[in-house]
Amino acid sequence: MNELRWFTWLFPLLFIVHDMEEIIKAKQWCKKELKQFIPLPITPFGNTKSTSGLAVGVFEELILWILATLLGNITGFYGLWYGLLTANIIHLVLFHIVLLPLSYRHYVPGEVTAWLTLFPCCYILILAQRILNYSAVEITLWVIAGLVFAFGNMKLLHKNIHQLAGLAGESE
Repeated sequence: MNELRWFTWLFPLLFIVHDMEEIIKAKQWCKKELKQFIPLPITPFGNTKSTSGLAVGVFEELILWILATLLGNITGFYGLWYGLLTANIIHLVLFHIVLLPLSYRHYVPGEVTAWLTLFPCCYILILAQRILNYSAVEITLWVIAGLVFAFGNMKLLHKNIHQLAGLAGESE
């Protein structure tokens, strides 16, 4: 279990590496009012005009991922962490590797680091499964919980990106 305790901290670290690319590039990218070739029901980055708003949202997510990691390492209860890591992997593949690049047909912020962080995240998930030995039912339940939590949180953050910018003292 000690090996897992060390590897669990790679999830928040890889998350922030990926999201730093988004923070740095999203505002400039969104200002270009890029044409979608395949319309999607989502707006990348909440269609932000605010780097601060995006950064506050990423900070909030990072705190949640750190808390899930702490919970796992302190109590040995890794279910939430496992589900959130899986949700992050699905997010990287679904949005940054498949849907957004296909929809816009060119670079989308987060695409490069999605590829760079995907494989280490998958390795961590495989390692965790070997150590935790979750059953198919447990995996299903934790993945569903992680997806609902992570994507619900992301939807809430995207919806309130302008208020988050205000929290950071930035007006659009």
